[in-house]
Amino acid sequence: MEDSTMIKSELGRTSDKKRSLKMWGDYIDNSLRVLSVAILANSFERLFCVLRELGLKHNLPEERYAIFRRGFTYKNSSLWLMTTVLAMVLVRFGLTRQLALPSAKLLAYMPLYWIFNAAEMGRSTLSYAHWIREPHGLDCASGLASNYFHGYLNLALPARNGNEGLRKRIENYENDKNVTFGIQRLVILIPDEMFVNSVIKSDFLEEASPLETVYINRAGVNRPFKHAVYRLKHKTNGKFYYFAVEGATPMLSFFESMNFQLSTTPEMRELKREIWLKFYKHLKKLLDTWPETRHEVKLMIYKAHKENGELVDVGELLQTLVNI
Repeated sequence: MEDSTMIKSELGRTSDKKRSLKMWGDYIDNSLRVLSVAILANSFERLFCVLRELGLKHNLPEERYAIFRRGFTYKNSSLWLMTTVLAMVLVRFGLTRQLALPSAKLLAYMPLYWIFNAAEMGRSTLSYAHWIREPHGLDCASGLASNYFHGYLNLALPARNGNEGLRKRIENYENDKNVTFGIQRLVILIPDEMFVNSVIKSDFLEEASPLETVYINRAGVNRPFKHAVYRLKHKTNGKFYYFAVEGATPMLSFFESMNFQLSTTPEMRELKREIWLKFYKHLKKLLDTWPETRHEVKLMIYKAHKENGELVDVGELLQTLVNI
């Protein structure tokens, strides 16, 4: 009697395990079918975008192959997903000898995917912020930083075409005027409000004569490049220290466009902090990576206001750079 009960109990446990494994198997198969439908719907959507691009533009600015290639370019995460789904389908086929293919009833729900995408349900201000943070170089912050680097800093700071570099000009300035610079670099101010006056106002600073102007031919124009110099009003270690300092002009331009009715958008105002941070990070990467500018600039990113609402004095920030 006891043996019969034990056998029944063991059979019950075996049956429960089989039901559990079957439930998990069905769940995996259904998940693979749903993912297959989503991938297929995405492929049709991409094909539609390609055909619309080819059909609406009679004078195509680019080759047809380029449009097709762009329409079916996938990110690595998407490729991993499709590869995983395919691998799982093959694994399940090896185990069950049945392909986990979507049924016609499931394929009929494909338009829901297109409706979801058309309504842009997956987009939000946070998703825009994540997009800005990605290293694709297509956001305006990266563009501003790249233009600032290639159109100004990488031209004016290194020694080239017979012009002396920034360090040499600072050295000449020190020798000619018998003064000392707090740091042998160009200090670029990047406050979070993005605004810097044309003449830096500070209780600790006074404007001095600028560094020697250099002229560099850029796109057929012999452009002048000059750097402002400021002096600390109070001695530190028995000296009045000087600094070549200026604000980040691209951030000032963005500040002006953000506060101008014809160019501003709600997204610009909402994501200005993301753009500010991305500008700093991308510019720092460019400066630190390129050998000629690696030791020429000191970027100062900071909050423009203290906790009590008062403006941060730039002179106080510059004092911290002495003897760095």
